Amino acid sequence: MEQEKQNIRIKIGEKAYPMRINANEEEKFRQASKMAQDLYIKYKQSYSTMSVDDILAMALLDLAKKNIDLLSHKGHPEFFLELSDIVNTLDEYIKAQWFSLHDFYMCVGNSTENKLGFS
Repeated sequence: MEQEKQNIRIKIGEKAYPMRINANEEEKFRQASKMAQDLYIKYKQSYSTMSVDDILAMALLDLAKKNIDLLSHKGHPEFFLELSDIVNTLDEYIKAQWFSLHDFYMCVGNSTENKLGFS
């Protein structure tokens, strides 16, 4: 099944660009456009004597570096193991709290249980 396409216009630097994208990715493109435009403005304010091309090159370099920083975490399994441990701890805590609450309402009686939706 082919993705539904959508036409959008995004502004980067001093120019608007028409694009044809998958409709379900519009928000991502708009966020990326805003991020690029914000960086362009930041560099334009800091380096007002630079050409538009140079400012865009600086913004691109900044975004590429941020991408490398994010990708470098993928090469560190300990990062994901730590994250997995946090998720498991939270999951255990939530389950324990739910079962404690459920047990409490079971002791209180059926009238309270039914009002709260426990069965």
